Amino acid sequence: MTTKQKILTTSLQLFNTIGYANISSKTISETIGISYGNLCYHFPKKDDIVMRLHQNFLDEMDESMLNLKGEIFEFDFMLRSLENLMNLTYKYRFLLLNGYDITLKHLPIKQRTMERSKVYSNIIYKISKFLIENGYMHDNLSDKQLKLKLHGLLIIFNSWVADKAVFSELAFEENKDHTKYYIQLLFSMISSALTKKGIKAFSTAYDRILNKNVQD
Repeated sequence: MTTKQKILTTSLQLFNTIGYANISSKTISETIGISYGNLCYHFPKKDDIVMRLHQNFLDEMDESMLNLKGEIFEFDFMLRSLENLMNLTYKYRFLLLNGYDITLKHLPIKQRTMERSKVYSNIIYKISKFLIENGYMHDNLSDKQLKLKLHGLLIIFNSWVADKAVFSELAFEENKDHTKYYIQLLFSMISSALTKKGIKAFSTAYDRILNKNVQD
């Protein structure tokens, strides 16, 4: 692993566990065991590290979303893609937990996030239209109502990390993976929009994934 990659990996771990505001570039260099000057050679400011981590997050998210769009007819793949997306947001969770402060301080991050949000919303909208056209979702929603419902789901998706970190900390066992709990929560929010065919398809695929994870 290169020094630059060590800096990014260590910074991500520290930002996630101790808090973005509580970590300085000097703390990062001391944790890695390199000089402060060596760290500044690669990243002159902590802000530069944050910008690079945010770009890495977007790059990984882009890849996952494009894969999801390419396999919208495979329910198992869709659910696994959702699980992967949630694991990805948890990997870079400091960006969500400190999102307000980071976007206020870093205008480019805010702009990139807004641009990507429009792209992701469009992909999810197209997936929803596919599900409606193939009888998996009811077609009793207007286009405006559908977009509002999807926006609500995106709000939940973007806030689940904060819920886990703040509100659910005492309710769950420590060090337990609760991604599947939040996936169940998301699907409970859309269950009323699914037809019997849709409920059966999603339930069957979800059960297969759970059983496979248990066997693994």
